[in-house]
Amino acid sequence: MAGMVHSNLSVFDGKGYDDWCVKMDSILRFQEVDEIVKKGFKEPLKGDSEEAKRQHKENTRLDYKTRMLLHQCVSAANFQKVSKAVTAKEVWDILQEGYANSEKVKKIRLQSLQRHYEPLGMGEQESVVEYIGRIQVVVNAMRACDKVVKDKKIVEKILKMLTPQCYHIVLAIEECKDLENMRVEELQNSQEEHEQRLVERRNAEKVVVQGTNQAFQARNNQSYKGRGVGRGRGRSRGGRSGGRKID
Repeated sequence: MAGMVHSNLSVFDGKGYDDWCVKMDSILRFQEVDEIVKKGFKEPLKGDSEEAKRQHKENTRLDYKTRMLLHQCVSAANFQKVSKAVTAKEVWDILQEGYANSEKVKKIRLQSLQRHYEPLGMGEQESVVEYIGRIQVVVNAMRACDKVVKDKKIVEKILKMLTPQCYHIVLAIEECKDLENMRVEELQNSQEEHEQRLVERRNAEKVVVQGTNQAFQARNNQSYKGRGVGRGRGRSRGGRSGGRKID
């Protein structure tokens, strides 16, 4: 068997099992023990030849060394799962059973999440903060499936998918912020600030409009009262004149 590899080993910590398997396959093939790990070996029978017994002894030696290699290539938590295994194949099978199926489930879920994420746009009646929140839910689920999603890509998608009513916010952010290094949380804070200012501006405009309307209504009421009094006096004088006798 070739010299054992003791440095730069790929340690499996429960994530990226498929990638770890690819790396381990290269190591095991280099050490010429891949068949012992994948297929195992049989105990010799009573009637077997001395050559078969010697081969079994050699396989046992290689199996111990391979188990030692596998033990070095798993984290402390995963070592507890395989520490009672008596052969390298048993170690490998425990890891396969525990992680291979879960990796397949992750892949299927990730594909579904990506199909949902790509066209995910902002609703017409939705605020920017609400939209960012929906994006974050999907991104966190993708990251839970070991998908690397960089903030830069998320920020680009959010700014691209905002509705036309929010373009002024996009322009303000693009002018004032470093989009290359912006985090999603920073974008969300900026959006919250812009939306808060917009709400305050609208409320202020509403107060001004209400004040203007009230003043206009008050002037109209005053004018109406003035015209009413004048007309009343005119009728009264006319009535009295009409009742007098003119010589």
